[in-house]
Amino acid sequence: FMAMARRGLFYTFLAIYLRDTLGLSVTATTLYSSISMIANSVSQTFIWGKISDKYQASESLVIVGETTAMFGYILVYFFQTYLLNTAGPVAAGYGIIAGLSTLEFFWSMSNLGWSALISDLSTPEERGKLMGLISSVGGIGQIFGITVSGLMYDWGGEAGGFKNGPLFFFAAGIMLASAALIWFSIRPSKRKRRSKTDDSVSEETTALPNRYSPRLFYWFLCSIFIVGLGVNSISQILLMYVYLPSPIGATAFDVAMIRDSAAIAMIVTSLSAGFIIAKIGDRKAIGVGFVLAAITPILYTLAQNVAQMVVINSLSGVSTAFMNVVGYVVASNLIP
Repeated sequence: FMAMARRGLFYTFLAIYLRDTLGLSVTATTLYSSISMIANSVSQTFIWGKISDKYQASESLVIVGETTAMFGYILVYFFQTYLLNTAGPVAAGYGIIAGLSTLEFFWSMSNLGWSALISDLSTPEERGKLMGLISSVGGIGQIFGITVSGLMYDWGGEAGGFKNGPLFFFAAGIMLASAALIWFSIRPSKRKRRSKTDDSVSEETTALPNRYSPRLFYWFLCSIFIVGLGVNSISQILLMYVYLPSPIGATAFDVAMIRDSAAIAMIVTSLSAGFIIAKIGDRKAIGVGFVLAAITPILYTLAQNVAQMVVINSLSGVSTAFMNVVGYVVASNLIP
């Protein structure tokens, strides 16, 4: 809940802030997302993943990652303020991008730690329903974050939520609360880690690994990469598009509603994902997600007002829920 609330709170209007207020180009504005993703992927693959496998320190990764992110948001705000006063808005925009990319490099240990915790605390049979529940709770958190962001974006003046710091400090507070929650509820001494013997027994009771081969898994990764490439190629500029005077002409509150529509759809889909998977199978379920992800960008071009964009954007929430829930189930059962 808190992780998605933080993302919804901080990143919903960041592209608009960088573009419209600080004056970055569209290409430069998208750097905050692309560089952060690169930092996230590289650090998880080559650093935090190896640490987690070697030391089985998933809880520590979450706590350290969340705490680091808390201080990171505060430092990025003061760095932005310094650059605004000394070098101008464009320099401040690039400073935010650099700061958030560095923050993402360290925060990604928390993301990986959560994934490891889920695998440790659940059996393969439970993960579909568990991921559906987690995705739903995350969707509620995202709605909360997006709504607060819409209300606070112009707090104290144009883009005051970023200029004056409340969005930075709110995000930092969420990170602190998340770290505290893990520290007091899921410390290593308070939970029983599932042993490899338990894993092997669980794996023998599920048919999923027998239906997939390593080669098929790599093809699955390629398909996720291609779909992600398409989805993320427009995810950031879409908000700048709807914020233009024509054809949508969305206000800050309208932008929040458009983003909330995807989160609401994700909640509903995630809650029913386990039932849908049981009825049609995981292959067909993730196929539905892929098809919706492919046609949604085309439908965006047909929208002429906020209401139509709300309806169309809800399809992205459905596709995201299918890909997240089913994709995690497939991956977690195939990765040793």
